Amino acid sequence: MSDWHVLPGADPMAAERFADLDAVFALEGEIVAKDSTTRTVRVEVNGRNYYVKRYHGLGKKPLRRWFGTPRVQLEWENLQRFADWGIPTARLVAHGLESRGGRFVRGALITAEIPDTVDLGKLARSHDLKLKSQSWRDGVSAQVADIARRLHARRFVHGDLKWRNLLVDAAGKVFLIDCPSGGFWWPPFLEYRVVKDLACLDKVAKRHLSRTRRLRFYLDYAQKTKLEETDKRRIRKIVGFFAGRDEEQETAATLRTGGRRLLAPCAIALDGGGELVIERWLRILPGKRLTGIGKWNGQTVLAKLFVAKRGSERHWQRECRGIDNLKAHDLPTPKLLASGKLEGAGHYVLSEYLAGAQCPDATSAEAPGRVFEAVGRMHARGILQEDVHLGNFLLRNGDLYVVDGDAIRPTGSDRERLDNLALLFAQLPPAACNGMQAGLLAAYRKGNPHLVVDAAQLGTAIVRAREARLADYLDKCLRDCSLFKVAQRVDRFFSLVRAEADFLAPLIADPDAWLEQGIALKRGRTATLALVELNGRKLVIKRYNIKGAGHALSRAWRPSRAWHSWIEAHRLGFLGIATPRPLALIERRLGPLRGRAWLVTEYCEGPNLQTRLAERAGNGAPARVKEAVRTLFARLAAERISHGDLKATNFLCHGDDLAVLDLDAMRQHDSETAWRKAWQKDRARFLRNWPQGSVLRRELDAALPPT
Repeated sequence: MSDWHVLPGADPMAAERFADLDAVFALEGEIVAKDSTTRTVRVEVNGRNYYVKRYHGLGKKPLRRWFGTPRVQLEWENLQRFADWGIPTARLVAHGLESRGGRFVRGALITAEIPDTVDLGKLARSHDLKLKSQSWRDGVSAQVADIARRLHARRFVHGDLKWRNLLVDAAGKVFLIDCPSGGFWWPPFLEYRVVKDLACLDKVAKRHLSRTRRLRFYLDYAQKTKLEETDKRRIRKIVGFFAGRDEEQETAATLRTGGRRLLAPCAIALDGGGELVIERWLRILPGKRLTGIGKWNGQTVLAKLFVAKRGSERHWQRECRGIDNLKAHDLPTPKLLASGKLEGAGHYVLSEYLAGAQCPDATSAEAPGRVFEAVGRMHARGILQEDVHLGNFLLRNGDLYVVDGDAIRPTGSDRERLDNLALLFAQLPPAACNGMQAGLLAAYRKGNPHLVVDAAQLGTAIVRAREARLADYLDKCLRDCSLFKVAQRVDRFFSLVRAEADFLAPLIADPDAWLEQGIALKRGRTATLALVELNGRKLVIKRYNIKGAGHALSRAWRPSRAWHSWIEAHRLGFLGIATPRPLALIERRLGPLRGRAWLVTEYCEGPNLQTRLAERAGNGAPARVKEAVRTLFARLAAERISHGDLKATNFLCHGDDLAVLDLDAMRQHDSETAWRKAWQKDRARFLRNWPQGSVLRRELDAALPPT
């Protein structure tokens, strides 16, 4: 059931754009905020901006789907309350939610933009000159005190009354926004909540306002000219409420406990009184190491922060030693600007930020060769990079730089150099590695002509390194890491590509709803497929069905077919074999028992092989198709991979490649004997797609690897 309302007074064109919930969730615009359950976009209609806040996903409290008032409803109700109470706030344009069987599915609210406004938190972070104007400060402070008093007089507390939720326009008028957690409270719980609201305001105020100004704020709030004993007790509670925590500056402890969703921009206190302002996070290893771009002493820097409780000093020292080693051996690396301790605990390294630099492209003709030459020079000078890969090199204005000093260490033996060289080769797709190996070896020898490279030893080392990388990558696709977002709850398990997590959130919340509204590609007992469009991108959802009680019992204790397909799709992607890009795996669970499962992939354009060759039965296969078949099965054979269901409809003709589908029976074999037995069955099944004795069958038979 969908309950959607466009409020009276809305612009007619806006009312048409925001006509229903489906239209609202299909809107595209500038993303201004997002988290695990919401996404806020700014859209323009008829020359005016609107903020569309969409709620989806389970969040931290999945029971809220069935019990209690949804947060989206609380937010629009609170905005209406503010307007009724005379508190300046954003004008509500539309709101609503969708539920099924009493279960919240999704919801949204739309507000009109308040022109020429900026939040107080942004002004504080940028040290805006307005904060130094006494008349401006006094006017804004009095308005904020009046807003807080009006709320608390009605036993209502905001719950998140921070500077970032207070907007101020060019005339100095203050507006209150963003209140999904506000509500009414009764004594004795009311006093604690009131203190928390005021403490949230004071956390930033203490860094930008004098004690006299902060006291004036409280007197304005209490509408008094002199403090009483009860006021003094409350002020002590306000000042001490967030003792040990700081709204304005992060510490190693807050960065360590912040997980992956650290806010930016944020200020970080350095030992000795300095300050680093992170503007954008590049990489976050939760609780261990963080890398970001920021400002320090007026210049843009690349910051590495080591925040682990144990080992931060060791990794900081290794990073500094690695940079010193690169400089000592005349190897180009970004300039080290500063290093030291964070305030309280942890360490930092600040280096020159190379604006416009890019990682070398593995598919280009020149860039990998320059990397191999640089690695040769490193080996010739007695050092190596333990985690050597193209991402640890940067190209800017024709110059190549080595980064990541933490992985730099001395090397002594030729065996270590050979293994390190093999590891670099293993980073390349197998097909590219084989085709470029001679040229890349020549580039390496330009940097290090002294290492004698035995081709057989190098080949064995490359295979060993690639197998280790593949095993590590497949392990990552099922655990929470920087590449994948994984969550396991009592009722479900999901793994998805972390870079796509926010984009996929609406689909992950209710895949069946999207499956039903999509274009059906297949509706069978064992599987259901549909093509859906999400924010302009085409995706395919495949649901692996449970056919009955017996089937449910047999599947309950085993990994689902979606699970197998997810792993094998990432295996093929790692090996450079074409398949639709896997985006998400979802399993319905009841504790350890598994039920239905879904696999979400990108949509791959092109006809299947059966359709492509249907009109060529008497004339033979086109040369491009025969070459694509030969190349694909040669790669599968080289990796000892069997498919298990080689129907012609399980291959898509995508450009010059054949993309492999339906991977739930695919397997990579450890032994040659096991693979050959499986390959005989695969080969026979593939050829049965065409009549015995036909020209197509003979030509494709000749293109396949022998049994």
